[in-house]
Amino acid sequence: MIRKSLFWFMGLVSICFSCSSLKAKYGLTNGSYDFKQPGEAYRKVELFNDSNDSIRVFEQSKPATYNIKSPLYFRQQTLDVDALIVPFKFRPGSSYLPRQLTTDFNGNIYVGYRVDRFKLTYSKTPLGDLQKQVKHVGFGGGIFGGLGSTAVTPWTTTDPLFQDEYNGLVLSHGLALLMGVKNLTFGVGVGWDFLTDRDKDIWIYQNKPWYGLTVGLNVN
Repeated sequence: MIRKSLFWFMGLVSICFSCSSLKAKYGLTNGSYDFKQPGEAYRKVELFNDSNDSIRVFEQSKPATYNIKSPLYFRQQTLDVDALIVPFKFRPGSSYLPRQLTTDFNGNIYVGYRVDRFKLTYSKTPLGDLQKQVKHVGFGGGIFGGLGSTAVTPWTTTDPLFQDEYNGLVLSHGLALLMGVKNLTFGVGVGWDFLTDRDKDIWIYQNKPWYGLTVGLNVN
């Protein structure tokens, strides 16, 4: 089931890529940032990466010179859109079934607020040249929604006369906290599933919370 989820997830990602161009948030590229040095408050600047050993930072249309031996901190705050799957869902126990860990197919779109932080330092190469080193971390939170499948069986329904066994279609929605590693995101989420067919009123997990690990790919 995990392989099946990953297969469908990659299909969802392909569709998202056709509708949105990839923009690497994890690289310290030219653009607008919040900037500070140790002991300072963040302020808005424009960053230009001129070469491997120099940068230019403009504040209020005036060039500013900074000591490259000190660490420089940059921050970006953006809207984040991810193609998201939940490889594992933990469902709390009920009077009908004990706690469950499921790996059913699901595909979601996540929209949230993201902060990317960069720490820029310089080191000397064996030849004596200066080389930039950038450490990056991204994190954020937001909402997600999508489609999935779930097993509908006599054990997951409240009707004692129910005998069918099939995979039902569910609509999912929830909240997630994510951490970015390059253009991938990993995190935790809480969500709710809504079974869409005739048996929705007897499905024991209808609109009940579940908890899961999330894996996503940034698409904006």
